[in-house]
Amino acid sequence: MKKKMLSLLLASMMAVTMLPVSSFAEELEAEGESDEIVEINMVGLGFFGEGGKEEVMDAINEISEAEIGVHVNYTIMDIQTYMTQVPLMIADTSAGLDLIMFNAMPTTAFTTLTAQKQLMDISEYVDEYAPETMELMAEYMPATTVGDAIYGIPAYRIYNSSYYIIMRKDILDELGLTEEAQNLDSWSAFKELLTKVHDAQDSLPAELQTNAMLTNADTQGNVMLGMYVDPAADAFADNYGFETLGDANRIIKVNDDGKVENFFASDDYRTCIERTIDFYNSDLIYKDAATAQDGADQQMANGLTFAQCTQSEYGVEQVKTNATGYEVVCVPYLDVPIQTSNGNTWGWGVPVNSEEPEAAVAFMNLMYTNPEIENLFVYGIEGRDYELNDAGEACLLDTKEYQNSDFFFGNQFNAYPSEGTGSDFREKALEQMLAAEISPYYGCVVDTDPIANTITALKAVLTKYENGLESGSAPIENLDKMLEELEGAGLQEYLDYYQTSLDEWVAQQ
Repeated sequence: MKKKMLSLLLASMMAVTMLPVSSFAEELEAEGESDEIVEINMVGLGFFGEGGKEEVMDAINEISEAEIGVHVNYTIMDIQTYMTQVPLMIADTSAGLDLIMFNAMPTTAFTTLTAQKQLMDISEYVDEYAPETMELMAEYMPATTVGDAIYGIPAYRIYNSSYYIIMRKDILDELGLTEEAQNLDSWSAFKELLTKVHDAQDSLPAELQTNAMLTNADTQGNVMLGMYVDPAADAFADNYGFETLGDANRIIKVNDDGKVENFFASDDYRTCIERTIDFYNSDLIYKDAATAQDGADQQMANGLTFAQCTQSEYGVEQVKTNATGYEVVCVPYLDVPIQTSNGNTWGWGVPVNSEEPEAAVAFMNLMYTNPEIENLFVYGIEGRDYELNDAGEACLLDTKEYQNSDFFFGNQFNAYPSEGTGSDFREKALEQMLAAEISPYYGCVVDTDPIANTITALKAVLTKYENGLESGSAPIENLDKMLEELEGAGLQEYLDYYQTSLDEWVAQQ
């Protein structure tokens, strides 16, 4: 990228941050740089397809070209394609990637990408090209900082979260089970409810019948466990979340004494698997959960499932209603403290082979600070894809040309509240997040590059066993086999390395 052009622009932005866009354009024109447009290639996830994207990007580029002289070519991928193709594209120097979304998927997780040296250290660019974003994200940047190197910017979203049982209200209403569902307080009570719904299937109208009672929350077969959580206790009040130090493999659990443990080897994990197998054998879990290519929201939207167990945050009822098309009953069963993994599970980074890192960082700055860009990415074109009601809520139109998730694109709090959430939804969500518990280990990012080969070996074992175990379709004996093979793949080295890293981080605080 032409550094002179962006340097002049950002200097102007820092000096006169309250000037309108036209003032920036006039200053660029005065410098003779106004017609110099740099193109970047950006890739991210899309849960709802990419119809209507061309017009959305035209509108985004109209802003971006005027403000920072950057044109964005944006490619949307589904989860499976993203997981397999993006790592290959980063490694391919001819692919020309400049900006990517790191996410909750194992192959494109922040920890995986940094361990494989696929993200660029953007320390030398952020202060010059993203000063407003760095100020906004100062408290959360440790989650994407390893040593002195900054490998990305966390998505500014609702970090505090809970795990919920999500159930279709129309089915509950039909069976007279809504109040019972709303008062669920244990896994045994949930099983009783699922059994009632299962046994009543033939009595339901055809449009309320489902193929499954409970399905996989993600495309990794996970039905009831989630990430960085211990839901082993029968009573929901006794379930809890724990610190994982950003371990995308879900092996690490930091106990109350600051000691690193293998969660898979715990009695609690075994209890969770045994419960899942019991639900599966009772015909309460989708039989293809281990191999399903769709997540729970899509399966519920398609009428396949009655319920799901999933992580969400403030406003979950409306979020899931929007995602599935059904009014839902949401029952929390576990709270999770804000930890490092909340900060680096979703966000944006620059691939190591990017040819335009300055432009990529400058565009990130726009994503995090410009509400118009956020709303274009999330809701699409006003009048075609959505309308604003009198409360300032975004109401999706039937065209459904374009739609995406509001926590993907930089700053979730810049998005309009969705229909039904209330005009002050974003303000309330932010207020709740700022008051939430934060892990004492937030900011401890483990540099896993020295144990990259061990991680590869461990992941191969987990890939072999996890989906079957966590969907309930595999026998409990597979857990013993998995633990044995993990030991042979270098598990103790992995645990020792994390413990040493944690101890060193604590000593520096």
